[in-house]
Amino acid sequence: MSIFLSNRAKENAKDFWYGLLFPIVVGFGTTILSLFVFIRFETSIADDSFVEYFLMSIYGLGFLVIWPLFAHRLFSRAKKLGKEPLRNGSRTSIILYVFFLLLVVLPGTIFSIMEMM
Repeated sequence: MSIFLSNRAKENAKDFWYGLLFPIVVGFGTTILSLFVFIRFETSIADDSFVEYFLMSIYGLGFLVIWPLFAHRLFSRAKKLGKEPLRNGSRTSIILYVFFLLLVVLPGTIFSIMEMM
């Protein structure tokens, strides 16, 4: 027996979770994948600084750029298609991104700047 009363409610829940989790999974997946590649092949690519800089750039861009871009893309697509649950899910993903910046990235940046002084 399904927990949903109707197929419409099931479709709305699926769209909401897709809009919420897809940008987060893609952003952090990119970050984790680049970190895994860097750690796995550290001994063979450590001499080549270009590859190291490229992988660390992808590491930072994963959750700082890719997550909000995917969320914005889903938000604008849902707005155009008129899918309210997808729009709400992507809006929630953007809100979680702002909280992530305020609670994780900003303090880390401030502490690293203060440490250099």
